[in-house]
Amino acid sequence: MIPGPANILSCPFCGSTKEVMSLVSGNTCGATVWSDTRRDYPMLPEVSPIQECPHCHKFYFIEQAKHKYSDDPESEMRSFGELGNLTYSQLIRAKKQMEALSLVRMQRWILNHQIFMAYNDSFRREPEKVAFPPTEEDIKIYNGIIAELLDGIDQSEDYELFHAELLRESGRFKEAKEILFRHKSAEDKWVVDAMLRHIEKNDTKPFLLIDKGNPVKY
Repeated sequence: MIPGPANILSCPFCGSTKEVMSLVSGNTCGATVWSDTRRDYPMLPEVSPIQECPHCHKFYFIEQAKHKYSDDPESEMRSFGELGNLTYSQLIRAKKQMEALSLVRMQRWILNHQIFMAYNDSFRREPEKVAFPPTEEDIKIYNGIIAELLDGIDQSEDYELFHAELLRESGRFKEAKEILFRHKSAEDKWVVDAMLRHIEKNDTKPFLLIDKGNPVKY
């Protein structure tokens, strides 16, 4: 991984700036991948698609910000690791702010997808580490997010596994199995088999597919 100069984002609301990292090159070695599409690439970190302004505390999609790369040679180290990742509670605040805006279809999908993964991070990915359970309001939001993702999902083969995962995590096992049985990509067979095994256990939690670069055997 080779870091690049800081990417300086200008808030579209107040014009204040923040620095996030950029990369000259990276790779996917040591990847950790979950069934809900959460990915951690230690050598290829990704800047969050939704950012919070540290000054006015409004949220924006990264493509809405003006940006330029710093010409300060020290910016590479200063911005290293600065991705602007948001917690579940931050994303809920972002949703409330952004609901008043006219989001295009892709923006709504990105926002919902980020909330979906963040909810799993907070409450379902590693339940033994959860300090407190989700509230009834959290569960209601989560169910609504999944419903919106299912309603807006692309019906092409490229999205079949994610479609099946949303259904599995909703407990709609029969529908998930129908999609998995018709998925034709041979290279995805190991993923399909893993999902089917979790369905047979009536398991709705996200699970590891790749752990630090190695496929997980179930």
